[in-house]
Amino acid sequence: MTNEVQKNIDYAKKWLSHNVYPLWGDIGVDKVNGGFVESLSFSGEALPLPRRAMVQCRQIYSFLTGARLGSCPPNWAHQHVILGTKYLVDKFSLPSGAFRYSIEINGTPKNDTPDLYTQAFALFGLAQEYSITKDPKTKDRAIQLLDYLRRERTVPGGGFTELDDQGNKSYKSNPHMHMFESAIAWMQIDPDPRWKDLGRELITLCLEKFIDQKTGVIGEYFDSSWNHKFENGRFIFEPGHQYEWSWLMSLYEDLSGQDLKDIRHRIFNLAEKYGTSPQRKIAFDEVWSDWTPKKISSRFWPQCERIKAAVRLGNEVVKELQGPYAKAADDALETLFKFFTTPTPGMWYDQLSETDTFSGDSSKSSSLYHIVNALEEYIILRAKMA
Repeated sequence: MTNEVQKNIDYAKKWLSHNVYPLWGDIGVDKVNGGFVESLSFSGEALPLPRRAMVQCRQIYSFLTGARLGSCPPNWAHQHVILGTKYLVDKFSLPSGAFRYSIEINGTPKNDTPDLYTQAFALFGLAQEYSITKDPKTKDRAIQLLDYLRRERTVPGGGFTELDDQGNKSYKSNPHMHMFESAIAWMQIDPDPRWKDLGRELITLCLEKFIDQKTGVIGEYFDSSWNHKFENGRFIFEPGHQYEWSWLMSLYEDLSGQDLKDIRHRIFNLAEKYGTSPQRKIAFDEVWSDWTPKKISSRFWPQCERIKAAVRLGNEVVKELQGPYAKAADDALETLFKFFTTPTPGMWYDQLSETDTFSGDSSKSSSLYHIVNALEEYIILRAKMA
């Protein structure tokens, strides 16, 4: 391990333990109404915004990850996880077994839409709490959610429908990726075959439908038969999601034994070749399937996904071939650290403009899930690489 890598690891650990968790565990938690707040201003104030279920679930994960890393006291973090899960179940549950999209600060319903993205993260958040409590009520609630999806949201070709606020159906790969993430989280902690069945269904859908046979990349938008939606002969793919899928496939392979190594590395390398700017050391937000960038701005999260995919996949190859993976991880981390240069330590900008400048005056709580996931993988796995 080089001195530069050790510096990166030391900085990440210090930033998390000295800045992030003291801030988000204090102002980021609503001590009056309960739950995690939606966003903090750069002056360190909780913004008066409605609460999304997805944020509660992501913060449950973030605090549990902080405890694993030693970035915050385990008992303190676990208390936040347990209280956050109770808040999620009490305030966001719908009679159908689904979870509503958002509530007002006082806990009254704001948006009852049971969008698939929210359901995926609810299943994920419940898995996090179950991993430390083994509370049968938590698993029962997760099964109620899965039963709802099987009963009301299934698509004949596999997977589930997405819903907007008006109840219109759409078909997207992204929420399925997070549902796959949730299936993996449950497979890691519970032998119930329901989770294995869900994981198998979703990886099959990805391999057979989401991955375009011509280009090899995973698209975002589909019709009801899971055909890619084209605009002027091309479709959109997101480099960040290529990285994220490749990382998840690695975890799934460890659990299932299904050989996905070739496809994982192929997806990763396509994202590297067509979804990044080596000069700017960034991963783009969106790219067209003819390999031209749709956006040359860049949000923080594709950098996170690039980091964790690069270090996990890089550890699978012989040391002589690890160089490109190590460089991808280090470049992405260097760029991610730039997002942390906010007026208040422990916060982050959301987007880097086309001219490599930042703007904004607040940080979203939902971002921490991406950040701590990437930093955990870098801290643990980068040191094992050449």
